[in-house]
Amino acid sequence: MPSLSLVEAEAQRLVGSLPEARRHALQTALVELCETHWQELRGPEPPGMLAQALWSVTPPWADLLIDLHAHGDARLVDRVPGQGLANCMALLVLAEIERGNEAGVHIAHEPMMAFETTDPPAPWLERISALLRGTLEPPLLHPHDRHHPLWKALAVIAGHTRRLDLPAVEQAISLLTRPRDPSALDYDDALDALRNEVHQAGIRFLSIDDDHVLLEQHGHPHKPVRCRQIGDMLFEIRQEWLR
Repeated sequence: MPSLSLVEAEAQRLVGSLPEARRHALQTALVELCETHWQELRGPEPPGMLAQALWSVTPPWADLLIDLHAHGDARLVDRVPGQGLANCMALLVLAEIERGNEAGVHIAHEPMMAFETTDPPAPWLERISALLRGTLEPPLLHPHDRHHPLWKALAVIAGHTRRLDLPAVEQAISLLTRPRDPSALDYDDALDALRNEVHQAGIRFLSIDDDHVLLEQHGHPHKPVRCRQIGDMLFEIRQEWLR
């Protein structure tokens, strides 16, 4: 993936000579609209620890923006007048850089560059909209797939949760590190089913913090994995889902 400095330079080029105060005002308006759109899409809080954790995490702003664009939401014109899709993506790239969300930067960068001079194809827009609504069917994961067990475990999590963004998957991993206790009042059948699928992929998650994930692979300790590496694998899985 391109360096953050290169991505930032490309975003600045698209934003152009906007005064800094105006740029920040547009960024804020766009982010607020994306957050509002997620609140509209997600509906009331669901039961179950896993569902609640996913409900609480906003998907990538870029995906929410694409969905607003796909449905011709008039609020885009009202909140960010005079800005096309690529320019709006550039604003989100800069906003993601400012909050230190590298995974979100790369998700926004791809459509920013791809659709600077052309419109997104309708099937791709439909897949993004389906992903946000949890109805996008993932590619079939074959038992003899060539990928690393951790990649497969992440694909299992994505397939189970219908989420491909790092913050949501980190929440799922955090829940998977908790001891299984069927007698607990907050016992979650969906979380237990996910844990079993992840174990079948050969992975047991032990702990997670802001930087690293500790895990076992096929019952043996595995060296710590950086959360950035998890994000890179999820981006690859995302590419397969959205083809």
